[in-house]
Parts: sequence; structure tokens; C-alpha cells
Amino acid sequence: MSELVLQASDDLVARLAHEGDAVRAVVELIWNGIDAEANTVTVVLERDVSEAISVVRVVDDGHGISSDEVEATFGRIGGSWKQHSQKTKNGLRQLHGKLGEGRLRAFALGSAVTWTSTSDNTAGERQEVTISGNRRTRDRFRWDVIPSSASPTGTTVIATNEEQRSLGALEADGVLSTLRSHFAPILLNDTSLSITYDAMTLDPAQEIENDTSITISFGDAGEHAASVRVIEWRSGTHRAIYFGPDGVHFPFEESGSQLERQFSYSAYVSWDGLGPDQLALLGLGDMAPDPVGQLWKSARTAIHDHFASRRRQQRREQIDQWKESGIYPYQGEPTNEPEKAERAVFDVVSGTLVSHISRTKKDARLTLALLRDAIRHDPDKLTTILHEVVSLSEADRDTLTRLLSETTLSAIIRSANLVASRHKFLAGLEHLLFDPTDAATVGERDHLHKILEHELWVFGEAYHLMNSERGLTQLARTHLKLEGLPTNDVAAVRRWDGSSGRVDLHLAAQYKEHDHIRHLVVELKAPDITLSQTELNQVEGYVNTVRTNAAFASEKSSWDFILVATDFDELVDDRIQAEYRDTGQFLAPGAKAGRPRVRAFVRRWRDVIDENKRRLEFMTTALEHDPSITEGLEYVRQEYKDLLPPSLTNPADDHAETPAAAPR
Repeated sequence: MSELVLQASDDLVARLAHEGDAVRAVVELIWNGIDAEANTVTVVLERDVSEAISVVRVVDDGHGISSDEVEATFGRIGGSWKQHSQKTKNGLRQLHGKLGEGRLRAFALGSAVTWTSTSDNTAGERQEVTISGNRRTRDRFRWDVIPSSASPTGTTVIATNEEQRSLGALEADGVLSTLRSHFAPILLNDTSLSITYDAMTLDPAQEIENDTSITISFGDAGEHAASVRVIEWRSGTHRAIYFGPDGVHFPFEESGSQLERQFSYSAYVSWDGLGPDQLALLGLGDMAPDPVGQLWKSARTAIHDHFASRRRQQRREQIDQWKESGIYPYQGEPTNEPEKAERAVFDVVSGTLVSHISRTKKDARLTLALLRDAIRHDPDKLTTILHEVVSLSEADRDTLTRLLSETTLSAIIRSANLVASRHKFLAGLEHLLFDPTDAATVGERDHLHKILEHELWVFGEAYHLMNSERGLTQLARTHLKLEGLPTNDVAAVRRWDGSSGRVDLHLAAQYKEHDHIRHLVVELKAPDITLSQTELNQVEGYVNTVRTNAAFASEKSSWDFILVATDFDELVDDRIQAEYRDTGQFLAPGAKAGRPRVRAFVRRWRDVIDENKRRLEFMTTALEHDPSITEGLEYVRQEYKDLLPPSLTNPADDHAETPAAAPR
């Protein structure tokens, strides 16, 4: 077996492999099959007994890799024959890859990768070529060739996940939508091509709700022309914009969520002036030099205008549908100006609220009739909204019009309500923690803990609840599950002194683009407890367990422990590291190979609440919303009546409006 040494350093190969992006690796391997003129490309995910992905197999029936091409293909970075050709080997398709780097991405799927390819060499002899590589020596490939006269041509890539790295991204809810969107242009244009992923055939035609092509002009004098194809999907939340030189290949991709949040869509921008250098500039957005920057801006404007028009069209179609089905609450045409005005208001309001109106004929008729009567006979139900709208300044009316073209009225209301509710919750939490009378009745586990399970945003927007009031062994199982590793044979996890331990709240956020998991463990103490060295030792015991126990061993995870109380004594205050007094960090052991990064913090509730208030301050000021303690306490009563002490469930028992000063 011969060995090829790649003409690039191992760290360069590692960077080009993008080993944290497994989905992109699958995309590139599928494109390799398409560029090899395959009619069928199949991706198989093989799982072990714990349901973790152990092998990724990509099979195509293309012309394969011949023995004449091995050294040029696997022996150097760049210089691919594709760079000097527009067509595939037999001229059947336009080429996608041109840089010769796609094969390296296979290392994102497994530590050991094998290519087995049957092809014809330049002498017309059919051969089987086997090429193998390993993540430990990314710059070296071993290969061999044997005769294979009977086998059909094609390539099988097998990536074996020997290191048990997490490949959970390949099973995520949105991966099918991502692949379908990415390959939609070529699948819609080439009926001979079939792509199957994990036993599911990618068939974009079945998922298309609407398909629109737009021609745009850009440049200082409009001298350039490009095409924008907008495909709206029936389901999913995929929103992306693709750029490429033709209507099939789109090497550059960016998120489209900020541009349009209502529709699930893919927008394909094609301009024949997008060569490799121009594509590299698109990441700069509107700061890219012209004409690339002009293309980027013009394309986004066209997409924005398209969806604004689609929303207006949907509202008109919905009104027409109600009329045809006989549930529209008006008959005939309006006969005077007041009737015209009333009907215009009804059409706007009902069109905006359509997602909240039942699809059953009986319920929809009732809802629309009540809405009509509210506008006509009982305007008090709409007085507040209408009064605020008609009293808006011209600038605010323009802003509202623009917002309604970008999102829905219900979404605006939900956003404002979310901010107002959070501000009221902070006011109510202040009362529970600092009121001289009521704070003494609030328990750590019976009340505070259970309420905060539903308000995790207090500790960070990105976190999700993993465990509540569970032991260290369950923490280990949860961590292993997030890593995509087996959880069946986890030994009991204990602290250094051999005792078991229970944490209050275990939150976690998984950043898939970096293959990184961030854990947050919150230890809560009741309002009447002042933290001392005893509580710090408890948390330090958890820190040492995570640092040293093999169940938590991973360089791709970090753990933050936060001890929260109303106050702490001077000894605790002295433990806080001088350079981190604003965050309360008191423990941060140095990093060790193969071990997670672990930190510990101690915080006063006063500081946590004030930080959240500062984050909300801009929005609450803009909303002109400043809840009182009474309003905050009433909000907590409404939301968590069953979780409060009995003495706090009766409004008649309320005390003074202003709480006592919080301890420092």
C-alpha cells in the first residue's frame, strides 16, 4: 500500500476540514458525488447500541476516483483539475467544487475515513481504489489499487467515529430542511439525480409552497443584472440566502432569519460575475466593495419587498376565502363612507389576526362576527388600540406600517408583553426576597426554586433547563447525552469526601457550530440565609467533582457554578478575586488537558436583579412601563399562585409599597 503526504501542514488541514461542522461535511461529500456525475447519492447514518452515530457512509454511483487521479486529488491542497474546467469529466453537469478541499471535510464525521472507489483508468481498465486517512495524521493518506472488472463504478466514503465525538447535529430537527434547501436548485433542474439522507429522499418539489423568480438591476447606472429565485417552503423554519454564479451552484450561504421571520424560505441569488474572489467578499455584506456590495444590498431589498407583497397578498386571499365560504360577516358592498371605513378596519384587523382565527367554519364565523360587532357596537373593546393608533405621530405611523410589513401585529404585541412581564416578575421577585415580613416565609426549595424553574432568563437567554433538584450522577448522564456519548453504564458520582450531592438548577446551552457545550449550575439559598464559608465549601466540592471525575472529562465543555443569596459575610467577600469583583468569581482552577473549564461565582440577588433591570431598561423606557411592587407581586401571584407561601396568595395581606433596602 502506497502513502501520500499532503503538501500542507497538519494544522492547515485541520482548519480546512472544519471538524466542528458535520452538516457541511455531508454537504461537501454529496457534492463530490454529484460532480462525479452520480445519479444516486445516499447518506447512511449507522448507530450503536446507545443510539449515538458511530459511522457515516456516503455512497454514490458516479464515475469514481481513478488511480491516475489519486496523487493529484489527495496529494496537495488546491490545484484541483476542477479549477480549470466548467463541466464535469464527461460534460454532463456544471462543476460545483473547484478548490480541491472538500474531501478534507470528511474528518468532521469521524477520526478514520476510507474512500473505496471503482472507476476506469486512462487505459480503460476498471479498478478498485482504496484510500484511507486518519485524524491523527491528517496530512498523510494511504492508498492501494486492485483490478475490478465486474463492479459498477462509484464511490463509498466511510467515516468511523472512533473517538465518539458528538454528531448530534446530523440528527437535529432542521438538518433535512437545510439539505433540501441547499440542493433544491440542482434537484429541481436535474430529474435524473436522487439524494437520500438517513432513509429520507430529498424531494424539494413536494415541499414548495411558492416559487418566484425576480430580476434585479444593480450598479451605479444599473448596468448589472442578477436573478433572485425565492422558494417558500410548506413547513420548517429554514431561512437562508444563497449566492452563486449560475442557477444551480451556490457556494456562499448566509442566514435569512433577520430579513424575514414569518415565512420559511430559501432565496437563490445568481450572477455570472460571482467568481471565487467575489464570493469571498460577500461575507462583508454592504461593506463589500462594489459591485459585490451593491448586489448584496439589492438582493436583500428584492427579498424584503417580495415578502411584504406576499403578506398583502395573503391577507387579500384570506378575505376572499372567507367571502367564498360564507363566513365573512358583511353582505354586499358598503353603501356609505362609514360602512367603507368600518369594513376597511375590519379587513386590516382580521387579516392581521388570521393565525389566531380557527380554521373550522363554525368557530371562524363566530370569531369574525364578534370582531365585527366589537368594531361596530362595542368599540370599548378596541378603543385603546384604535386611540393609540390614530394618535401616533406621522413618524410613528410610518414605523408601525414598516413593522407590519416585516412581522405581524400579534408578534409585536407578544414582544412587548414579554418585556413588560419580565419587568413585573423582577419587581415581584424583589418583594419575595427583600420584604421584611414576607421574605421570611419564602423557602429555598418549596417556593423560590420552583418559581425560578420557569424564569431561567434571569440567568441567561441561551440556557435550557436540564435538571432540577437532581444528584451529581444525573448531571453526568445529562452531560454525556449532550456529548452524544453512551449513558447506560455511568458509575455513581460522589464528591471528594465520598458524600452524594444535589444541585438546585442545572442549565445548559449547546453551541453546535463550535461543538461546545456550556453548563450552568445555580445553587439557590433562601432569603433569610447569609452565605458563609460552609456554603462556599459545598459549591467548591461540586467544582472539584466535575474537574476530576472521568464522567465529566471533556475539553469541549465548560461549567459555571453560581451560588446566589440575598447577602454573604466578610469571609465570603474576601474570597472573591479582586479582578472579578463585578462577577463574583471566587474559584477558577487552571485548564488541564482532557478536562473541562470550571469556574465558581457567588452573587447577591440584588446584583442579579439590577443586571436584568439594566438589560430591560431600554425597552421598558420605550414602552413607558414602570411596574410598582404591588403590580409585580400581583403578576407573581397570577403566574405562580400554587408555588407561593399561603400568606402571599391573598392580596389583602399586602404590606407597604416599598420594600426594605436590600442588604449589601
